[in-house]
Amino acid sequence: MPRRSTTPTPSTRRFTRNVLEEWRLSSCADDAVIVVGELIANAARHALEPEDRDGSTATAWLGLVRRQQTVICAVADPSPCAPEPQQPERLSESGRGLRIVEAISSSWGCSPPQRFGKMVWARVLATPDL
Repeated sequence: MPRRSTTPTPSTRRFTRNVLEEWRLSSCADDAVIVVGELIANAARHALEPEDRDGSTATAWLGLVRRQQTVICAVADPSPCAPEPQQPERLSESGRGLRIVEAISSSWGCSPPQRFGKMVWARVLATPDL
């Protein structure tokens, strides 16, 4: 996703839904779309600078993996900082993304951050369509 945005683009949501429908896992599409949206929004907000010093634009990458009864949603970004769930104030409009991921997914985590970035992932339970 080359442009800076704090919300997932419609193409990201559509891509996620289309892949899950192709895999015949549309029953978990709503949950996966929400999880992917939160992971992409976190990457856009906290990891992507508008432009690096050399004029290039940082990019986040989305991957979806099917493993038995789960779909792993993973977002790689260039930030070496690990994500941490926040405790936002009750009326705050932001800061709940990882809490939402935690509530919807069966588990989530982050690869050990490296100087070139990290990957944040979440597992969404999936039941094949009939």
